[in-house]
Amino acid sequence: MSQNIENGKLGEHICMVKLIKMGVSCSLAHIDAMDIVVHHEGRMIRVQVKSSTLKYNGKKTKSYQFAVCHTGKKIPLTEAECDVVALVAVDCERVLFLPVGCVKGNVTKRVQPQKFDKLKLEERSWQHCLDRIFLSD
Repeated sequence: MSQNIENGKLGEHICMVKLIKMGVSCSLAHIDAMDIVVHHEGRMIRVQVKSSTLKYNGKKTKSYQFAVCHTGKKIPLTEAECDVVALVAVDCERVLFLPVGCVKGNVTKRVQPQKFDKLKLEERSWQHCLDRIFLSD
């Protein structure tokens, strides 16, 4: 199997572990652009997982680069496909959750490594997503 596929599988499982440790009810789904389905207060939240490892960005600096699109045609993710995008830094096993609206229109998202060093990153970014989802109702 290719390294990208292996990183993708690792990312999905890292994301699931983080969600479960936070007490979030979730399951692997793999339906269209949804990798994980979360059950929250009687509602289904669709999560698309994107994985990356630290890479040089061409300027002697390193960053994580995520393909925040779906299909081979590089179609940007929207609310039609998912509610949350989980950006997983596979090498440090950290997850940054973003409402899909934060990546709308983009096919890639570059994240600096120090972003994944933040205290309670998973808890805080997940809560931000829930706030955005439920406030938009």
